[in-house]
Amino acid sequence: MHNGDQAPLRDRRRAQTEREIGEVALTLFEKQGIDHTTVDEIARLAGVSPRTFFRYFATKERAALVPHRDLEDRVDGMLSTMRGEEPLLPQLEALWGEVLKAFEDGDSEPGRQLLRVRRLMRTEPTLRMSAASLDEERQHDLIARLTRLTGEPDGIRARVLTEVAAVSVRIALDTWADSVEAGRPVDLLGTYARCRAQMRQALGEHAPL
Repeated sequence: MHNGDQAPLRDRRRAQTEREIGEVALTLFEKQGIDHTTVDEIARLAGVSPRTFFRYFATKERAALVPHRDLEDRVDGMLSTMRGEEPLLPQLEALWGEVLKAFEDGDSEPGRQLLRVRRLMRTEPTLRMSAASLDEERQHDLIARLTRLTGEPDGIRARVLTEVAAVSVRIALDTWADSVEAGRPVDLLGTYARCRAQMRQALGEHAPL
């Protein structure tokens, strides 16, 4: 097997192990809570050593926040096509729209995992903090990437528009998840469209940014 063939295979194996550890961790957290779950227990049930666990995750909470590689690859692909000379906000909204579409109103694997994690976050403050930290890291990476794309030295435009876009996403996800919990689910993409419209109205902006 050529080295070029081995790299994708290693990546797939790593992603598979990551998903398996994450599923065990999430299931244990749901059954007995995070405080009563140890890394050793997660590792044993996932069929790996504690050392291997820490090669994948810095903390046990992070194990419940496994990214979906297919979705991450889709996002990377869209980011690679963004153009710095064109309005950033519509491009960011299209990017987030693809992410939310992948949740399929909770019918897809990413959507089901998201709902499970959000339910846990209601009673597990350490998971909420870990999720917030992960979101901050991703936002930081996105801002850095957009700053390079636009060529602006201070990155203020990228920072402002990334945060503005993220607010609509967070509100849409909160509204959708709460509606699912209440047994009266709303359409996630439709809710996101409403949030974007409200955001633009509040900003007094109708032109692309």
